Amino acid sequence: MKKTGIVILLALTAASFQTFAANDVYGTVSEINHRSNSAQNDHSVYIRLALSEAATSTAQCAQSAANLIWHLDLTSPVANYQYELLKTSYKEQLPVRIIGQADVCANGPTDYDTIIEISPWSWPSIIEQRNLTPQVTGNFL
Repeated sequence: MKKTGIVILLALTAASFQTFAANDVYGTVSEINHRSNSAQNDHSVYIRLALSEAATSTAQCAQSAANLIWHLDLTSPVANYQYELLKTSYKEQLPVRIIGQADVCANGPTDYDTIIEISPWSWPSIIEQRNLTPQVTGNFL
């Protein structure tokens, strides 16, 4: 009986994780969109990513990982820092990791999520590789 209870508990845990799994994506910012409507106090920054498919996992309700629209919460105390990371990713074509809302599936299928966490992904090694001078490995004369 004890084993059965453990199996049921594990199954319920897995099921609840699937239902409330967040989008966890890796990629390079491919678009940054700004919207400002002062009359309605509607100010927004949205982005899209060129995804690294191998490292990306999306919630079951995400209609298309490649077409997810990410919203930057401008009221967040770290919004300026997050925006700087997004701009750097876009300008320098450096990859980032973005994690969205845990309850993104609460309202059913979606193509939209809010950035909860963003971090550089392998920037030091990529920058180091870009700054290396090419090594000639042969005699061309």
